[in-house]
Amino acid sequence: MLANQTWKPPLLRKGKEVAELLEAVLWGKDVDLACLPAPASAGEDPELRLRSFLERIDRAIQAFDTDQYGRCEICGVDLERRSMEQQPWLASCPAHAGRWAS
Repeated sequence: MLANQTWKPPLLRKGKEVAELLEAVLWGKDVDLACLPAPASAGEDPELRLRSFLERIDRAIQAFDTDQYGRCEICGVDLERRSMEQQPWLASCPAHAGRWAS
């Protein structure tokens, strides 16, 4: 999928936002993680959750100008454009949501 260039600024903003939250957590501050797309499970470590999401954003930024951007990291299917517009950091199709690419 060719990336729509209008998706990059929100992707970069989200990366900055998550990096700032991670920094706050590392300084021992309590932060609200409601801005993250997946709900936290009980007892989930905020630092690990933020690092994981930041890694996902970084992978999306690295892939942005390649033919891999907008494709499921597991099966390679093109992700829905509407979903990418709303969450340009998506890394997997609905069938593989919640799974990690290895």
